[in-house]
Amino acid sequence: MSERNFEATADEAVGTAADWKDMLRSVRAALQTKTAKGIIFLIQFAASFLTLIYFKGVVQMAYRSLFYRLEIPAAQSTSFCVSLIFTLLGFGALMLFTRRQIVTRLVIMCAMPFYFPIFLFNYTHKVLIIPLAIFIVITYIGSGAGEGVKTILGAVYLMIYILGAFLFLTVQGAIQPNITETVVERGFSQQGSYRYSVVKVDDRADGHTYVAIEPNTCDLHYDDCTWYAKGYSKTIYLSRPKKDFKTEWSVKSRAEITRELLLINPYTTFTLNAEQMKKLGLDQGFTKEYKVTSLTRRQRKKLGIAIQKDLIGQTAEEAGLELKESTDTVTLTFAQMEELGLSPTLEKRLSSFSDENLATLGVPEQNDVLTVNGKVVFRQYIAVLERTYDSSNRSLTAFLESNDVPEINQPVARQGGHTDGQNSSAAADAADAAA
Repeated sequence: MSERNFEATADEAVGTAADWKDMLRSVRAALQTKTAKGIIFLIQFAASFLTLIYFKGVVQMAYRSLFYRLEIPAAQSTSFCVSLIFTLLGFGALMLFTRRQIVTRLVIMCAMPFYFPIFLFNYTHKVLIIPLAIFIVITYIGSGAGEGVKTILGAVYLMIYILGAFLFLTVQGAIQPNITETVVERGFSQQGSYRYSVVKVDDRADGHTYVAIEPNTCDLHYDDCTWYAKGYSKTIYLSRPKKDFKTEWSVKSRAEITRELLLINPYTTFTLNAEQMKKLGLDQGFTKEYKVTSLTRRQRKKLGIAIQKDLIGQTAEEAGLELKESTDTVTLTFAQMEELGLSPTLEKRLSSFSDENLATLGVPEQNDVLTVNGKVVFRQYIAVLERTYDSSNRSLTAFLESNDVPEINQPVARQGGHTDGQNSSAAADAADAAA
């Protein structure tokens, strides 16, 4: 390249740079106008509502951290981390862009308490904790809240985290004794609807062995992680002192199990709840008597009745209510019971159910059955009818269950035993005989 051409190229580059600078000045000047500022404010205000999606995700993850156990397979940890980072980068850019908007500031501040269960129960998953912690620090410091507010609230949240963790560990250790559990067997039912564990427990007595079952259909599966539901596990067999168990799963038809149960006890009875009664049409014409004193004051008022203690400084006529004696009863229809918040139930013998009735109630044609040492201890058929694993029967103390699942034959010292192990072997035997 000749010297003249080089100089021309250099002059052209300088001219281009100058043009870019002029263009940037023009853009900056245009953005400083009142109209442009108004447009940017409206864009930021509208975009700030998108941060509510993030807030919803944080609340959802906090709930799952309490009632589910997160598992990230080693082979999927990289993809999980990359997906999380990209998600956080997107929301982080959005929050910094709208950091002065009231919605974004509220989202950043209100999300802080919900991070506590996420860190408390998932601290072993570094691919989740490290990116999330960095994101929280950046968005909190970069939020549009005042420095004084951020300093004070930051100290408060940090204190809540420390005291909360201390209180949780203290309560967990206080309400549950120190024992050692050894999982000797773990697996799935033949159709895969349930998973079970056989656990030996060493305690101050002679120890015991229990079999626990939980549904295998309540988990949340994603491409790179799984949230395993907690709070559903039930101890269905317990033997003291501890001994070896021989477990065997099989599959039996609905009709076959019905015959077995009626052969064991022809008077086998199940209690149907309101939903089950509706499915079978048993809510039609259903009535039940209640003592007026068993109803609350508000429930009596809805029915247009009152007892003497409900009337304060006025008569029943003045209140527009019918006065009842404390010994009186009222007959309520199914609809009235539901309206008053009562829970209608109906005891019905198994012998009165048709096979179609059982199918309507959700009992599958083929049912998983577990036998322990030659004795049937679990039938899917009964679990469905008795709603054993309904969400309404989920343990509210599920968050106390350990998030660590011990390997088979690896003893693990635990603060407490199986949270659902309330059935003794005698109780299990009695329940099985009644079934």
